Amino acid sequence: MSLPSYDEIADRLGLAKPIVWDRDKRTTRSGIRKMLMAAYIERHYKDPPWYRLWMQTMWVRAELKELGIAIPADLWDEDKARLAAKIAATTDVRYPEEKERALRWARR
Repeated sequence: MSLPSYDEIADRLGLAKPIVWDRDKRTTRSGIRKMLMAAYIERHYKDPPWYRLWMQTMWVRAELKELGIAIPADLWDEDKARLAAKIAATTDVRYPEEKERALRWARR
């Protein structure tokens, strides 16, 4: 299966084309994931850091699903480790249900 180019992905998802993104490179699953992680727009800066990372990760996963692109599980391992570390380091008690969902995902 041939992956769409970075420009095609940006067009299909209605994203602003990143100026610094090297669009001449061969499209890879890892590159698509990184591009989407960079394209995420945070909505609430007052939320705890773990929650912002969780929302970013869930947005990227939803966009990849819409594109029909499957990212190998090992590419998510870094995000899972960062999310688990941020949850462990927080003392914030907001979003207890989301925190539990995020921890379950990070432990998989």
